[in-house]
Amino acid sequence: MKSIIISVILIIVLSAKLLNAAQEDHNLKIVTVNVWSGLDYDGIISVGEYEKPQRRKERFEILLKQLKAEDPDVIFIQEANPVGGFSAGLADSLSFDEIHQLCLGGIKIAGLGIPSNLNEGIAILAKPELNLKDKKVFKLAGSFGIYGDVVTLHTDESIFALVGKITVNNSPIYLINVHLTAEPRFNNELMDKIDSLKNNGLLSEENYNETLAKIKKVNGSRLKQTVKLIDELNSLEKDVPFIIGGDFNALPGSPEILLLKEKLDLIDSNLYEEGNNYTWNPLINDNISYSTQYHKTNRVNTNGYKYIESLYDEKPRRIDYIFMSRHFGEKNALDGKVILDEPQNGLFASDHFGWSATIDLSDVIKNSPKEYREFMPVTKNEIEALPILSYDTDAGFGYGAKLFLLNQLGMSESFDIVGFNSTNGERWYRLVFSIPDFELRQGKIYPLSFDLMIDYDKWITNNYFGIGNSSVFSAREYYTKEPLEISLTLSKGFTTKTVAQAGVRYKSIKNSNFEKGSILSNLTPVLNRGTAKYISAFANIRYDSRDSYINPANGIVAQGEIEFAPKSKIVNVAFARYAATFQYYSVLFYPTTIFAARLNVTGLYGDNLPVQALLSIGGTNSLRGYPQDRFLDKANMVFNSELRFPIYGRLGAVLGIDAGKVWSSIADIDFKKWAFNPDLGLRFYMDTFVVRFDVGLGPETTGIYFNFGQLF
Repeated sequence: MKSIIISVILIIVLSAKLLNAAQEDHNLKIVTVNVWSGLDYDGIISVGEYEKPQRRKERFEILLKQLKAEDPDVIFIQEANPVGGFSAGLADSLSFDEIHQLCLGGIKIAGLGIPSNLNEGIAILAKPELNLKDKKVFKLAGSFGIYGDVVTLHTDESIFALVGKITVNNSPIYLINVHLTAEPRFNNELMDKIDSLKNNGLLSEENYNETLAKIKKVNGSRLKQTVKLIDELNSLEKDVPFIIGGDFNALPGSPEILLLKEKLDLIDSNLYEEGNNYTWNPLINDNISYSTQYHKTNRVNTNGYKYIESLYDEKPRRIDYIFMSRHFGEKNALDGKVILDEPQNGLFASDHFGWSATIDLSDVIKNSPKEYREFMPVTKNEIEALPILSYDTDAGFGYGAKLFLLNQLGMSESFDIVGFNSTNGERWYRLVFSIPDFELRQGKIYPLSFDLMIDYDKWITNNYFGIGNSSVFSAREYYTKEPLEISLTLSKGFTTKTVAQAGVRYKSIKNSNFEKGSILSNLTPVLNRGTAKYISAFANIRYDSRDSYINPANGIVAQGEIEFAPKSKIVNVAFARYAATFQYYSVLFYPTTIFAARLNVTGLYGDNLPVQALLSIGGTNSLRGYPQDRFLDKANMVFNSELRFPIYGRLGAVLGIDAGKVWSSIADIDFKKWAFNPDLGLRFYMDTFVVRFDVGLGPETTGIYFNFGQLF
């Protein structure tokens, strides 16, 4: 009997612990802290530093130790300097993921420039299981500039909000980290103080006027940033909850905080009365003495604005917050408190104290939309149509239309249809049917997908220059090329990043209408002046971490593919093809500028192959500074790189380079005398596809191309 009672008690205790653990899984603990750069922001070659490197290192170790003790799930940090190194070092020490945004950097390339010691910014850190992703960046103030780890180019203070996304129980939650301007809250008391400085001879007439001008310039700037922040937050998906935190540099009853709460229905995580929640407290924190020392000197002050800032910083206040969006309720704020407010050996981790909030996610997990690793059918449907009126170096002036239909049958499918005619004789008609759609299945696990592609692309005046790299531009001749391709592809997403495909392809290419004395028409084999046909089977495996199929900003693609076209009585071409592709995408800096690069290597095995089966480079999809089919042979390698950056709204631009070469065998590959051209172009971003216009500046001609989709 005694043993039974003990067993029952153990079961009850264990069940309670398991229940608590399950409940804790739905809680999210967030910490925000301004980690203090320790800079005075005065200087050109470098800015002044309040403390020695050893003291900064000691503060970092204190911060790290106290954060480990708090054991948060998410951390917002502001004033990290250098932001890349600081946030990466902190994340590595905590085994967290991180994203960051440089805000103050000056003029630098690869870290070299001025001010040499200023690379300040904001960051979000999260435990790996939360799958932190970089969503976007909101610029709230500052003139035009470039803001990145590799390149930074700006000369004034710039204010940003960094947006990341985590996933909890398949529910997406946006995280927004903010650091607003630290302007004093001007009132009659401070203005009287300025007048007193002037009347007592501590402020010259000139400096008095300069101080008033500075006050006029900055007064209300934080409120303007708040209005901009509200507009940007309203652009996020309405049904996705968000948590916003950081250093707002505003008091609880200030116009900024009241406006945020009113317009966005934000819920404060603060559970304490005023006076118990100061995150800026000069009465306790000795680090703040660097900010308040200016007005305490006995000399005549030459900077009235700095005097006012110094005086204002003597007042304790709460300026760091964590807010929840309207998707939460007040009951979801389980705990909110000041942290990092205990010194270690007389030293605080920062001049700010941190703020910690524990938030119950149960309600938002239950009610918010889901994002599954597995592909799930969609309910939305979409139609996008685009009339085409264009000019292309190879095609001439053209007209047509593109139509994209998404989920019209309720099967998550897409129809991509193009019809195009041109003055140089291109007749292009293309249908791609996919179930599920490419973009919908990107980054998902899915059991099976089906893609049907039918492509007819007749060129009445196609180019032939010869075979190999030694072919010359002046040997150009024209003929009619009429390809028809039909392919069926099955693919499976084994993981969110690993995809395998297999399919069959039928292709016929008819050559005709040769010029008088054409070299091509007399070239062996005889198929060169007839119709080449083959049926092939192909398979590939791909590692694909891109964040989008249509317009990727981050990720890599590594793919290997084989294709085999056997001999048969119903076809007349046989070969084996192998290819390897590597693509890389990364956001370099703000405004969102993407570096994209691609390397393709392809080879053919086959005897006596006609030109229709040879590999070509040149034209809209490879070397844009060279005409289509400029170089032909049995092996090739092509390298492309682009900088993709925004202009306005949906309009963007690219700067790029293309390089490539062909060989008679993959064994002959070398890196000498590659064909090369720079590129520039425009992009127009539709919801379901990209419109592409490129100009390739080649040594023989200038290529002008209009097409759909990014080059890669």
